[in-house]
Amino acid sequence: MDEYFIGAGAILTAGPAASIAGATLHAQTDPDLAGRVEAALVDFEGTSTAELSRILIIAAGWSVARFRTEVISRLLAQRECGLADVIGTLAEGTGSHVVHVFARWSLDGTICALLRNRGVRTVGHPLEAIGQAALVSGQRFERWRSPVRAA
Repeated sequence: MDEYFIGAGAILTAGPAASIAGATLHAQTDPDLAGRVEAALVDFEGTSTAELSRILIIAAGWSVARFRTEVISRLLAQRECGLADVIGTLAEGTGSHVVHVFARWSLDGTICALLRNRGVRTVGHPLEAIGQAALVSGQRFERWRSPVRAA
């Protein structure tokens, strides 16, 4: 495992205090897999779709700003989204017809059918397909102006 899937996206938190936070991911995967992933959903926590509380959606090679414009704005416009809506919106926003799902669970037939109707196919992978991952979320950096300049 010497290739990385690197992208920007967002962490979506479900429930009454639902939120969306910008994120970036560097995930080590199989070299063949890393090159094929354009859009992905990663669930580091849940063991079933019934337990979904926080998921990560990512677009390979994108900036957080581009992801916010192309995907997050579409999700916010819907106001309320189920899992099929999130995956479909991710696919549409990224222009990818395939979304890779890295999780300890598999999508059920109903969600897959809804996605097929939208022209979206999912490819499931066990979470263990990600060897190592670095996830950064909620950090902002600003360059300070130097008070003294060298002559």
